Amino acid sequence: MSTTVLTELFARPGRGDDVAALLLEILHESLAHQDCETIRIIRDQDDPDHVAGLTQWTERQDYTGYLGWRTARGFTGTFEAMLTRPLVISYYDELFAGQGIAAVRESGAGRRPQ
Repeated sequence: MSTTVLTELFARPGRGDDVAALLLEILHESLAHQDCETIRIIRDQDDPDHVAGLTQWTERQDYTGYLGWRTARGFTGTFEAMLTRPLVISYYDELFAGQGIAAVRESGAGRRPQ
């Protein structure tokens, strides 16, 4: 079963753009990392200095290995210099995933001919 990981980054005031830009810059390497299934970069609508990565990995150990690889390459330190506190990392098992009517309507699936 896949592991969903929420990694929260709380940027210093005004540094949310920098944190988001760095996450997007390294995105292609992250997606190419072994056992990475999906990545979403999200930002708090009420606090632009609160940025997060919502990722899915084959197993929890795959993310911890990836984080170790990023740390060894200096990226964790680069992020931490822009943050007010250490990364907040939470691991989740998925219990359910589904699409609501708005997603189905947007994709055109399930539309009736007129």
